[in-house]
Amino acid sequence: MSSARITGLAALKRKVEYRKWQMETGRLISEIRRLDDRISQVSALKDIYQDHLTKPALTARELIGIRIINMHLNERQDLDKSRLEVLAEERQRLMAMLAAKKREVDTLEDETKRLKGREAEEKLEKLQALMPARRV
Repeated sequence: MSSARITGLAALKRKVEYRKWQMETGRLISEIRRLDDRISQVSALKDIYQDHLTKPALTARELIGIRIINMHLNERQDLDKSRLEVLAEERQRLMAMLAAKKREVDTLEDETKRLKGREAEEKLEKLQALMPARRV
């Protein structure tokens, strides 16, 4: 098996691995978007309940219920923000890894092209060496 073919297969293997990591990064980014949306929704709900607290003639039961809801919303928001921080760090790590894998794939593909060209030249030289010389 030629070295260009071996290098090409290695490049293909790395490319498949690179695509796998791209898909994983895509999932991570969609999860980050989903968390951002949920954080904004929780903030909007907190604002709505906070506005409701300013209404006159609020009963004690309503006040307690709104306070409990606000407590749960605060917990949810804290959890989502901490998860968002972790996912953002993971995204940075994956982006660096993707860049390294992309460089590796590009290097291997360039090497494959170079080796194929060199092998084609060698093959042509061998064929020319086998041809008889012209008579003058």
